[in-house]
This record gives sequence, C-alpha cells and structure tokens, in this order.
Amino acid sequence: MAQSPPSASPPSPPSSLQSPTTPRSPRSPPSPPSLHHVRSPSVASNSSTPTLIISPFDSPLRSQSSSIIDEKRHHQDQMTSSIRSSSRFMEYFNEEVAGAHSSLYLLVSFFTSGLIDSVAFNAWSCFVGMQTGNTIFAALGFSGQPLTVHPNAYLKSITSIFAFCAGTLFFSAMHRIPCWFDPNPTPSRRRFILIVSFTIQTTFIVAAALLIQLGFVSSRPSVSGAFSSGNHLSDLPNPEEEDNYKDLIAIALLAFQSAGPVFFSRVLGIIELPTIVLSTLYCDFVADLYHLPTSLRNKKSWYSFFFNDERRQFRRLGSILMLFLGGLVGGFMFRSLVGMVGALWMASGLKGMMVVGWVLWKAEKKPQEEGGV
Repeated sequence: MAQSPPSASPPSPPSSLQSPTTPRSPRSPPSPPSLHHVRSPSVASNSSTPTLIISPFDSPLRSQSSSIIDEKRHHQDQMTSSIRSSSRFMEYFNEEVAGAHSSLYLLVSFFTSGLIDSVAFNAWSCFVGMQTGNTIFAALGFSGQPLTVHPNAYLKSITSIFAFCAGTLFFSAMHRIPCWFDPNPTPSRRRFILIVSFTIQTTFIVAAALLIQLGFVSSRPSVSGAFSSGNHLSDLPNPEEEDNYKDLIAIALLAFQSAGPVFFSRVLGIIELPTIVLSTLYCDFVADLYHLPTSLRNKKSWYSFFFNDERRQFRRLGSILMLFLGGLVGGFMFRSLVGMVGALWMASGLKGMMVVGWVLWKAEKKPQEEGGV
C-alpha cells in the first residue's frame, strides 16, 4: 500500500505579523529604605517606577550622632533647671523676713516662758528664764539661807544663770554670721537663721522633756529641804537624802534655749519686750497711762487708736497677759495627769509651729520694690 506523502506544515506567517515579545529584565533587589526619596532626572516622566537615590545624610551614623546630641542637650537643660531651682532656693532662705507683725512671735514666746518657768520652779525651786530671781536665790545660797532649803540648792540657780549667758553668746553670734567680718556687725533677720534658731530652741525643750519622760530627772513638786523631788515614775523613799544632780542637765537645756527669744526681741528692735521679765514692762506700761486720755481725744478712728497711737501700750499689755496665762496653764498642767512633761511637750510644739511660720513668713520688701521700680 502506497504511503501518502507527509503533509506539508503550513507556512509560518511572516515575521512582521508575529507579536513582538519584549524580553523581561531580571528583577532588581529592593532598595534600602530612605527618608528622602528623590526621583532620578534620567528617568522619563512616564516611567511607572521612580528610581530612589539615598541621601548621604540618612546614614545610621548620622542618626546615632543626632540622638547623642539630643541627649546631651536634654541633660544640659536638666542641669540648668536644677541650678536655677537651687539658686531660687538659696535666695529664698537668705532673704530678710519682714518685721511687720513679727511681734506675734514675741507674744507666743511670753506664753512659753511662763509655761516653762512655772513648771520648772514648781519642781526644781529655780527659774530657767527669769535670771533676776535666780541671782537672789544664788546670793541667799552662798549666805546659807533660807534654812528650809537644801544646802546645795543654789547650784540650780547658778547653773541656770551660766547656761542662759552661754545661750546669749551663742544666739548673738549666730544672728551676726552674715555680717561677721564687718567692723560693727548687726543682727540679721535672715530666714534660715531664724529657722535654725527656733529649731535649736525646740530641740533643747524636747531633750529636757525626754529626760523627764524617761525618769532621769525630777518632775514632782519640790520638797522642803530636798535637792530632788522624785520623778513621775517612782517616788523617792527619802527625798532629803537623795541628791539627783542630773536635774542640772535639764535646767541647763531649758535656760540655754530661753536666751533665744530674748535676743530675738533685740533683733526686731523691740527691746521693751524681753519675753522673760516684767518689771520694766510694768513700769513702762503704767508710766505711759498718762498719755491715754490725750490719745482718746485726738484719735482719728478706733483702728488708729489701737494699732497706731497706743500700739506699744497694747503690745505691753498683751505680753503681760501672755506670760501670766502661760504660768496659769503650766500650773494646771503640773497638777494634772500630764504633769510637768506635758507642759514641756506643749512648749516644744509651739516652738515647732514658730519654725514652720518662719518658713512661710513673707520677705522684707527691697528698696526698688518699695519705690515701684
């Protein structure tokens, strides 16, 4: 059987009719991310994929150095802020406090003086503030009088006098620290000095109260002929045979701190209010009563009468009443359950409140502020 010839394959269309095929270029690796994407000028505007050029400023080294600079600036800002805060802090505590109405501190000091002296005399037969009475007690002791007291009782008065003088030297030197090298140093009313002064007074009262609280010193009513009267924890079996010389420690502490308010009255320039004695105060108050009718006739208003014309008189009267009130409160507290130690804790609390008061007290106006500059 004859085989059919192989069919010829249809001719391929001409090359011009073939669909053009564009060879695909291999995919380029993705470019690293950059913050600044810049279109290459060599690429045509109708190109769908712009070419990205990495800026040399976007390197990791540049970013790291920028963060270091930012951290340094932040640290410098913090240091500057801290220095400014410290400067304001020092300026606040170095400024002079205003003298207006500061006599209120003297009135409170009169009360605490009466409170402490009343319980001290009731337990130890001596004063820790009024050194005039102690001087008489010491003189009587050297002469062997009175016969009803212990032969060495005058040591309490001597201790109180010397401790008071030491406290005066201390507080006087402390108030003169800012102008210590001046030819004529004058006492200062700087805030930090007053805070330290009244803090020391508070600390000494607290120390004396702790000695009494722990039973180291006498705290019961004084016994005739005995040096010590016994503490609140236990009675002495034979008071006339027991000489507890630790009482002198508490006396010295309280006498030392009592010099602080006295010198503070000198700092304020109110010498007429010494906070511990009333003899000159009684004299000045009674002697100036002759001016009272004239002040009443010439008064412009009652406010002017009380706070301008007769301000000194009412301040004297208030000081007398506050010392008396302090002694009265001390007497009632001594015979109550709280006893002598309760009165001392009350006095220390009042002193502590005065410390807080000096922290918040307004400053003295500077000359430019007063002149409106």
